[in-house]
Amino acid sequence: MLALERHRWMLERVNAQGSVRTSQVAQALGVTEETVRRDFEKLAGEGMLMRSHGGAVRLEVNRREFPLHDRAQQSIGGKMMIAEAAVTRIKPGQTVYFDASTTVLQVAKILPDEPLTVVTNGLQIALTLAEKSEIDCVLLGGGVRSSSLSTGGWAAEKALEIYHLDIAFLSCRGVDAERGPSDAGEVYARLKHAVIERSDETILLADHTKVGVASSYFFARPADLDLWITDQDLAPQVAEAVTAQGLRVEVAGQR
Repeated sequence: MLALERHRWMLERVNAQGSVRTSQVAQALGVTEETVRRDFEKLAGEGMLMRSHGGAVRLEVNRREFPLHDRAQQSIGGKMMIAEAAVTRIKPGQTVYFDASTTVLQVAKILPDEPLTVVTNGLQIALTLAEKSEIDCVLLGGGVRSSSLSTGGWAAEKALEIYHLDIAFLSCRGVDAERGPSDAGEVYARLKHAVIERSDETILLADHTKVGVASSYFFARPADLDLWITDQDLAPQVAEAVTAQGLRVEVAGQR
């Protein structure tokens, strides 16, 4: 059985049953327990399940990483509004980071073809920018996550070290007013944290559906970010909590 088939089988079982044990999966698939543990580790890194002692457990819906195509269709109007506000902050000659989110993909689509260096871990973003001759697009290496068509891991983090980023655009799975933005996969949350450390300015692009959602891995505090662009007015208590930590909020279309 191919690795992809094993992963599909494992996810079907863990989502149906809630949890599975390493020994039972190994016996059912006719592979070693070490192979199963490596598979669990990969799927956990991609935000598809969570490892537990002796096996794996199902993630709650708000902590699961959904396929790129499905996420691209969610809140598309809000994402386009946010992208239009975000692209006005980019100046020719800058070195910019785009993460692999579907919101940032909208920025890439409408980005003018002008002299820029764009560093990204998003394969679809890189393909979009490759059609713009004035933009120098750098795709970080590393392991590829099929659900988001993105790269991550040690190789991506090491490649990032040589760049000075003028501005970074990041999205997330959810935003907690006190703890900040979070993502479903540990590997990609760690990469976003590394991006923030290397960027002069970090802008969070997150629509209203992500407010109050906490995914598995927090990658920044509100104080670590400079600006949050969203598509609707935040609830007063949320706005007060994030602005108290120094994070400015902009509602797209109201600037």
